[in-house]
Amino acid sequence: MLSIVAICRNEAENIPRLNASIAALKRYVSFPVETIFVDSASRDNSRELAAEEFDTVIELEESEYLCASAGRFAGTLEARYPWIFYLDADMEVSHEFFHVLDNLNKLPAGSIGVIGLYIHRFDNGGVVTQTFSRAPKLPAPAMQFGGAVVLRRESVILAGNWDPSIYGKEEMELYVRLGNGQRVVTFVGIPMVNHYTEFYSRQELLLRLLLPSAGLGKVFWGYGQSLRALSIKRKLTALLKLEHEAYLFWGSLVALMLLAVLWSTTVTVLLFLLLTLSFSLWLRPGIVIRYLTLPLSFIPGWFRYFPWFRPKLLKWGSTEKTAL
Repeated sequence: MLSIVAICRNEAENIPRLNASIAALKRYVSFPVETIFVDSASRDNSRELAAEEFDTVIELEESEYLCASAGRFAGTLEARYPWIFYLDADMEVSHEFFHVLDNLNKLPAGSIGVIGLYIHRFDNGGVVTQTFSRAPKLPAPAMQFGGAVVLRRESVILAGNWDPSIYGKEEMELYVRLGNGQRVVTFVGIPMVNHYTEFYSRQELLLRLLLPSAGLGKVFWGYGQSLRALSIKRKLTALLKLEHEAYLFWGSLVALMLLAVLWSTTVTVLLFLLLTLSFSLWLRPGIVIRYLTLPLSFIPGWFRYFPWFRPKLLKWGSTEKTAL
């Protein structure tokens, strides 16, 4: 049995496509499916369109702290079935993934979720496929997961649910808690969702990493919020087990800087540092740039984590508000 939780904010143009893919999925699988739509105070007719296909429509009250994680938090509490398929409203479920959903009981032992390929379809006609494992043989443990993922509801609840106070990188923060640093979600290498989104040039992507006003908005602070949340929950060691690459990068960088200060042959060390960075940029420039810009979001984001926030909701069409 499967609960579908889709989150939304002003996505009216995308919802008919999402509705059609969910209707096709329900016709394919051999078990009951409940559908839950969580709307974050949309100003368009998203809720009316969602009501055509979804069993339950929930509206979150407008708040400066509303975020994707708050929607998933609310949807998880509403869900009744053992598995939850989390989606964003600008996605549609790939037909290739229907078979995976119909066989969730066949996941590897110890797995508490499954994820497939994301097919990002940009508004300029471009298409990019995102994978979640570098393993040569699949299925394999997922290195990470995004907003679209299938998880055991019980595991999410036992881990403390999604943190509704984190604006971005909330998937990383939850994954750390789900497996206490172990990779417990299975990547199957099959198209899972088509994600319809806006195209950004490399220059625009770089600006998004440098400035919150360049497109990410408050999501820019999510990395720092996630790290502070994990610090409060005493899960930083588990984070290092799950995602060690960025911290190994910065640890090595700091160590080289210290050597440059302490060692007499400073020029040699600085040259080595320059060569190391040049090689890294040549090998994986996007990853290295992302790592180098992390402090810009980490430091201010650390102080923007408000663990007391809980979204207020009402079932659409009702006037009764409930604080979760």
